Amino acid sequence: MFRYLTTRLRKASDRLFAAGCSAMLRIRLASVSPYRNGIYEREISSFSKPYGSAVTPIHHRIWHYLWVNEQPPYRTDADYLDNLTHKIFISGFSGDTVERRWPHFRKVFYAFDPGMVADMPDPLIEHVQQDPGVIRNKRKLQATIANASMFLRLSEEFGSFHEYLRSLDHLPYELKALDIRNRLAFVGPNTVYYFLADVGEKVPRVKPEGVKSKKKKV
Repeated sequence: MFRYLTTRLRKASDRLFAAGCSAMLRIRLASVSPYRNGIYEREISSFSKPYGSAVTPIHHRIWHYLWVNEQPPYRTDADYLDNLTHKIFISGFSGDTVERRWPHFRKVFYAFDPGMVADMPDPLIEHVQQDPGVIRNKRKLQATIANASMFLRLSEEFGSFHEYLRSLDHLPYELKALDIRNRLAFVGPNTVYYFLADVGEKVPRVKPEGVKSKKKKV
């Protein structure tokens, strides 16, 4: 009888612990990042499964899923295109200016969904070029459309932009950066370095030739 009660109490304790971790992790992810859908949402929902319903013990799953970065990695093509475009526009402009206008950029470019951006008709692109809410650099705006089209081609060839990057893992940084620059518009040594670093790719600590250090705010 004592062993039965102990087992029931342990299972109830595990369920409460799992529910608490699930709630805390949902709050944590919501507070640090908008990326809560997809795999992260599925991982979080797995906390609430009854004890013993998963292949691995619940406490192992809990500690596994608690081991996440503060900022979930950029994983969708829209995430990558958003980050890349941000790096393109911030080059040569004040960082504060770009940051203030970026929410409007996301509205204008359909949250940087590659398919939607690539299909933007010429009259709409011309309208965007007159929009005071964006940085009206015609060449960079056109590069955004061209890069969205390239993202679609890479997705067809590799499955996603992320998988394209994985196909370059065997290359040294210089060749990896060169391949990306040859495929994407308006991407120079500086842009590709900070783009890759920002999305969690490995970059050399010593900045390659042509890469400038970020200006520190005074």
